[in-house]
Amino acid sequence: MADDAAPRLQDIVDRVDERALTLTLYNADVPRSVLRDVQSYFEVQSVDLRRAATDDGDPRNFVVLHDGSEYLAATSLGSLYRVIRPDSPLIEASDPGEIAYPELFEHIDQSVFTDYGRDRMVVASREIESSAHRLGGRLHAGFQRLSNLRPQYRLYERLAAAGVDTHIYGRPNWTVPTDAHTIHAYDDEEITDTWFVVLDADDDADKRALLAEERHDDQFYGFWTFDSDIVDTILARLEAFPATGPA
Repeated sequence: MADDAAPRLQDIVDRVDERALTLTLYNADVPRSVLRDVQSYFEVQSVDLRRAATDDGDPRNFVVLHDGSEYLAATSLGSLYRVIRPDSPLIEASDPGEIAYPELFEHIDQSVFTDYGRDRMVVASREIESSAHRLGGRLHAGFQRLSNLRPQYRLYERLAAAGVDTHIYGRPNWTVPTDAHTIHAYDDEEITDTWFVVLDADDDADKRALLAEERHDDQFYGFWTFDSDIVDTILARLEAFPATGPA
């Protein structure tokens, strides 16, 4: 049964607070277009982007994430840019086992974003999908419309084949041609106006979620989080939309 006290998905989006972090680019020696892409990616999140240089100018092109004076993680600018660039290979990824995210992203453990397009939403979703492949558990994915699963069909087939309990949500405008997933087909604005990928892992420490509301055409406002309490709140609300089809 659904938890009657659980807020609507759109209300959960409004309730999540920012955690302000700083990402410092050291000794950056890359084209301006790369810097613009990095700036564009992080300026709609609660991450402040800065540039700095070391005394000897080495190493080149590396980034450090910190919370005030507390060091969190570091990676090369190249590995970061591979993920966030506009034509990121993660957009077309079909093998969850080959999705690689720099560890740095795991430390942006609660980030609010204000203007993500669909490609950025796909890239953000990949971290949770790859975690599901690695950790197992139950993966709840809201596609707005079931037909939006088609470009990612192979990826989700491989998740199911790896033992992930996959739950697919969306408007019933397409018949999913497999019994490998549990289908939640609803023509309800709470499903059709939101995008979510939620990993209900066995260990609370592994739970994570992405939840966003499409407030304008192809413009999403939302957050991702590793906070198990917030994840559980989303899962409680999803109980209001029980399965309508296989598995």
